[in-house]
Amino acid sequence: MRVPVRRVLWVLLLAALLAVVGGSMGTAQAASHAKSVDVLRRDAEITILPNGDVRIVETWQVDFMGGPFHYAFREIPLNRVEDITDWGVSEGGTRYLHDDSGQPYTFTLKATDNARKIVWYFPEITDTTRTFTLTYVLKGALWIDDKGDQFFWKFIESDRSYPIESARVVVHLPGEFNSSQILTATYLDGEKDGNAQLLDASTVQFQGGPFPGGTEWEIRVQWPHGFVSASPPPWETRMKLQPWIDLGWWLFLFLVMAAALGGGFLLWYQRGRDPAVGVVPTLVTEPPSKLPPGMVGTLVDERADMDDILATLLDLARRGVLKIETVRKKAFLGTHEETYFVAEKMPPDLLPFETALMVAIFGGVVVPGEKRSLESLKNAFYTSIPDIKRKLYQAVVSARLFPSDPEKVRTKYMAWAVLLGGVISALYFPAQWMGAHAAGGAAIFLGIVVTLVWLVLARAMPRKTRQGALEAAKWRAFKRYLQELERHTSLERAKDLFDRYLPYATAFGISKLWVRKFARVPDMPAPGWYTLYPYGGGMSRGGAAVGGHMASPGQGAPSLDSMASGAFNSFSNIADSLLSTLNEASATFVSHPSSSGSGGGFSGGGGGGGGGGGGSSGFG
Repeated sequence: MRVPVRRVLWVLLLAALLAVVGGSMGTAQAASHAKSVDVLRRDAEITILPNGDVRIVETWQVDFMGGPFHYAFREIPLNRVEDITDWGVSEGGTRYLHDDSGQPYTFTLKATDNARKIVWYFPEITDTTRTFTLTYVLKGALWIDDKGDQFFWKFIESDRSYPIESARVVVHLPGEFNSSQILTATYLDGEKDGNAQLLDASTVQFQGGPFPGGTEWEIRVQWPHGFVSASPPPWETRMKLQPWIDLGWWLFLFLVMAAALGGGFLLWYQRGRDPAVGVVPTLVTEPPSKLPPGMVGTLVDERADMDDILATLLDLARRGVLKIETVRKKAFLGTHEETYFVAEKMPPDLLPFETALMVAIFGGVVVPGEKRSLESLKNAFYTSIPDIKRKLYQAVVSARLFPSDPEKVRTKYMAWAVLLGGVISALYFPAQWMGAHAAGGAAIFLGIVVTLVWLVLARAMPRKTRQGALEAAKWRAFKRYLQELERHTSLERAKDLFDRYLPYATAFGISKLWVRKFARVPDMPAPGWYTLYPYGGGMSRGGAAVGGHMASPGQGAPSLDSMASGAFNSFSNIADSLLSTLNEASATFVSHPSSSGSGGGFSGGGGGGGGGGGGSSGFG
């Protein structure tokens, strides 16, 4: 397409004009918003009055850069002063009026329980230097002590964002003294600085700077007692008592810790410790009772978990209630296995937790011959786990192995752990109110420690009955036998134990160890309830299946070893397949949808950082 040259020139000219206008507007806007403050000096004349009041006259020389600005503020906390009165602001001989209108040449005062704040307003200014004079009187700001009276004050506060280039503070004392009678000090961020000098017998000068934003500067002077008619203010009394208050808090926290931890141990000893059962054999070579594997696992570790559910699944399979079929298929990057559960029968004498497991797998009504893939239980089975666990706990309580539901006992003491730790941590607030700041932080830490200890304790609080403790001891001896089986008998002669005791090994958490033991045994018979179909094999359609079930009727049950030799050349394939099925079932069952100075020390009051003043200030 051909475009006229004139049109192109007009477009370019318009674009250039817009760029210039837009750029100038952006620059002007940026200039109007770019604003900062540099206080060139902040000086003060401080006079200690005979009645103990302190009159302060501050001079602020402020360089305003950018703008506009129209107010400034100063806030002083009441932590080391009883009150602040007689506020005033002036500028170049013009006195500001106390008026809440916010108009130029006025100031407002805001009083809270913890601070006093003044805000003064002036006509909007930009890129200029102004000098303000701020006056106020401190009530109860002196430290009164027989060893010497003091004034220590945070003249430069840390809560500000602007820099202060220099500061000069002159303090007029309430009398004339020898240099040996006066102590002076300055502190920069709590560290002794020492920039102080005596101008005459009644005047002390402090100088410092520069002070970047966030830094704090404190002045301190002491003179002989008796030259002001003032009594110690309440905050001084609190400071003198503070070491004893701190000590009391530390002793109290120690007693709380001893009571919480010692009481927890005593509680376990009286209510959580299993009854003594006397001498029990260290090794039992056969199941000590007819207790189902799922209940055995719950009894031994006092917790119904996935091992107990899988043990129940294998026990039901061994009893002919269901069978497990695994189909091995070729995939693009190797092989994968698909597992199916097949219902065989639904005996009426199943225990409630066994019935709940069958219903969770096959649905509300279990029909013999019904088949359900493990994949179909993904993100669905987990909703049934709480009910199965609850019924397992009910079963061990009904069997008089526990006096009450172990899970409810744990939950109760876990709640106590959180409550007790919360109460101890809440001691932080009264400790802070009483000035015991370190003890307050320790209270939070102690609360966390007590909570963690009691949470561990809660796991041990379920208590067995004497019958339950005796049963658990025997079953632990049987578990030891399963772990050490080859030390007590030949695995070749114990082939029939593999299928019989696999559910118990699973409940004990040693199923992998149990399967691996027998993987080394030649001609190992396969469990009749587990069928492994080779590549491309079909389920119940004819042809050989690797496992205890053959697809073609009339053939005898082959051994695991012989089938592995014929189909996969290694029994480890069958062992691996069985373990893989158990691992996959465990993962599938719990899966759920993802949710989208010199001459001695000061008379008291502590070191740097202990003075009054400070607070915050700023401009806008």
